[in-house]
Amino acid sequence: MTHDLALSTMSARGRYTDLLEFSRDAQRWGYSAIEANAYVTSHEMLERLAAGPLPLSSLHNPVPNIRSLSGISSYDLNLCSLDDAEHEEAVGLARETIEQAARLGARAVVVHFGHVPIGKEMQRQLHDLWHECRTESAEYVEVQRRIPELRARFAARPLERAMETLYELEGLSRDRGVLLGIETRHNLHEIPNVDEMEAMLRAADPAVVGYWHDTGHAATHEQLGFTTQEEWLRRHSHRMNGIHLHDINSDRDHQCPGTGRLDWDLVRRHTPPSAIRVCEVGEWNTLECLRACPEFLTQVGIISPVGVDSTVR
Repeated sequence: MTHDLALSTMSARGRYTDLLEFSRDAQRWGYSAIEANAYVTSHEMLERLAAGPLPLSSLHNPVPNIRSLSGISSYDLNLCSLDDAEHEEAVGLARETIEQAARLGARAVVVHFGHVPIGKEMQRQLHDLWHECRTESAEYVEVQRRIPELRARFAARPLERAMETLYELEGLSRDRGVLLGIETRHNLHEIPNVDEMEAMLRAADPAVVGYWHDTGHAATHEQLGFTTQEEWLRRHSHRMNGIHLHDINSDRDHQCPGTGRLDWDLVRRHTPPSAIRVCEVGEWNTLECLRACPEFLTQVGIISPVGVDSTVR
């Protein structure tokens, strides 16, 4: 099977205003599709992207990422919020993303199912201690212990609402012929964790809903002393319908594959042939780095050989 490689519009932020040009350049670099993400902030941007030479592999909900009724980015709405107004708006935007995916011929929609409302202060503290190389300190161990305890106290109702939302979106996705991918989350307060992922997948139709693995998010969990990348993959790769490919270094994830310390052979062994492959790297990566990703991912066996234009925009 030929493994295509999509490039996320995350890489276009601060670099492109016309996403048609982004699609053209991605094609020259050896990518075969595009994933639209939160950088697409208007219907006009989405239409320009869709007019480019590369097809859309997937849409990362919500697309387009417009301003919510409360004035925040719709990307920041909590899809499992217990506030009915916020939840209704978030679900409506997710439904619109599914409709857009069907209209534009994208195979899948990637979804974040929300978060447990416990704040991010302790998580920021944990990250700060990591970056200060203090993961062996008593302070780190204490915060590392407290976060799961606090999350467990408040997770039941948001998880129940996430399940309700999943059922609703699954029905529309089935009707529109679009896959739903539940993504590995980056922050510890977000839904689902590794056990909740199993519950959500078990409750959903495997022909419609699958696991969307994120290499950098899983690596971040592991770096912080929680669920390992191997466990995420071992438990859920049989349901994987897509994967976000990026590396991690001592500072953060969303680095170009091959520039960090990720175990790419582990990823290769657990990635099904049918999974949608998306290179999701931050806008701070160089153009040379973006151009090198298809070749690197070919070398490590994640994708099939592709031709890569040596021209850098």
